[in-house]
Amino acid sequence: MGAWSVSITGNDTASDLRSEYQAAFYYNDVDLALAKIDAYVREDRFNESDESEWCNYYYSLTNFMWDKGILTDAVRDEALNLIDRGFGLDIYEEAGIKTLNDRKKVLENFRKKITSQQPPKKKIKIDMYIKPVFELGDVLALQLQTLDKPYLDLNDNIWCGCKISEEDFRALNGKYVAVIKVADHVSYTSKIEPKVRNIWPHFRLYKKIFNDTPSPEDLVDLDLAVFTELCGPGPKADVRSINETFCCEGSIFYFRKRKYSLICNNNSQYKSDIGWSTPIALCARLNVNADLQFINAIYS
Repeated sequence: MGAWSVSITGNDTASDLRSEYQAAFYYNDVDLALAKIDAYVREDRFNESDESEWCNYYYSLTNFMWDKGILTDAVRDEALNLIDRGFGLDIYEEAGIKTLNDRKKVLENFRKKITSQQPPKKKIKIDMYIKPVFELGDVLALQLQTLDKPYLDLNDNIWCGCKISEEDFRALNGKYVAVIKVADHVSYTSKIEPKVRNIWPHFRLYKKIFNDTPSPEDLVDLDLAVFTELCGPGPKADVRSINETFCCEGSIFYFRKRKYSLICNNNSQYKSDIGWSTPIALCARLNVNADLQFINAIYS
């Protein structure tokens, strides 16, 4: 068991199974979902003989169902039975009396939670990108948004300082880059509901910055950029890896934030086997430097 806390969800099992809970309850009624989850856990993971893992599974399932307003009496009662029996506490006892007492406090609070009135039933959501965005070969324009992004100087930043001056970096705000979708990568597939997959699109970047949305003719004979990851300080850094493609989260929301437009489809340029890609988060909520990565690749 990999655990980072004594909390109900502070372990690898609870974290891994959460996606399976989402898939099972999204596509099935409660009774069928529970049957499918139980079958998967027993056949592919573990059973009651592994007390610590069984508790991590059962408590996390109970917690998930309560939070969604779908906890059944049978699941709640079995969770209470495990708590009353001290099931799975041995591993915490081995870690010391403080850890054991902390776990017991967590379980007492958990008992209070699951015996209280649960919230109204909520819609089950899948925290993954289960449908591909765009078609293979689609060419998109994305807006650079450099006005208020952090600027990293190449001489000072070990990993990814900017290859142009801050003045030039800011001046690129509102201009456009063009990318072509070359593949989809499935990073996760549910064992319970295989149609639930986490799909990340992969792109290549055209090596030019445009004042306005480019036309298909503007892209003719343009080179495609590569992403270079550096190891070491400043201009003398050693090349750690060179990737032709970049991947990003598969949500149309982030492309809309970049004021995307579909330019054309050039399905002769996409690949089926792309290997490793540079991860680039287009979403502003992560406060990452997607613009800087694009600019560095173009100015390499």
